[in-house]
Amino acid sequence: MRFFVRLLAWFAILVVDVAAFGVGMGRIGVVVGVAFAILSTLWMWFWLPGSAHRAFDRGLLDRAARRYRYVGALAFTPSRERAALLSRAGCHVAARRIPLAERLLARLDPAKLDAAERAVWLNNRACAQLESGSDPHAALALAEEATVLRPDVPAVQHTRGMALLAVGRIDDAISVLDGMRAGGELSPRLEAERCRDLAAAWERKGQTAYAEDYRLRAAALAR
Repeated sequence: MRFFVRLLAWFAILVVDVAAFGVGMGRIGVVVGVAFAILSTLWMWFWLPGSAHRAFDRGLLDRAARRYRYVGALAFTPSRERAALLSRAGCHVAARRIPLAERLLARLDPAKLDAAERAVWLNNRACAQLESGSDPHAALALAEEATVLRPDVPAVQHTRGMALLAVGRIDDAISVLDGMRAGGELSPRLEAERCRDLAAAWERKGQTAYAEDYRLRAAALAR
């Protein structure tokens, strides 16, 4: 029902725009109104989600969260709305606003999520537990379950590496974090986080030279 309400609302806005231009400017107004309607739709479906992703990758978490909220508010499909909600929760986890992230995640029924959505949901919950300092073994279990669903996603592997580090499995953590780049280059934000975690892991192994190298890499990426 919500889908049809939003669709009708969006269609009504476009019709009013076209009609207003048509009445005021004749045939040219209709053309301008149609062009505006097309551009507005393209903005809603393509530019807005992409700009939210780019803001998140640059570490602009508040901006990304706002844009994901707009994406969710304008969503015409349940899957698009769920994706926006999961992304908003991820922004709040990254910003260490854990209670807010958990409230958003609680709005989703994991039994109704597809494999990709469930992997994100599990990953966000694991990150929230790690950030809040709660049971790292529970966080690792969530990360492992997410990895089974989406082993190809570097962010999921990163969470798994952090969880392994938190439970003291240092060598396993280093192996997972080293393997994150197997599928290609990471975003600067994720690469910086990977380097910081590797620095912590090598520090705990007593390898200060390796640790310092990764700290310098992380600092360079954070500029």
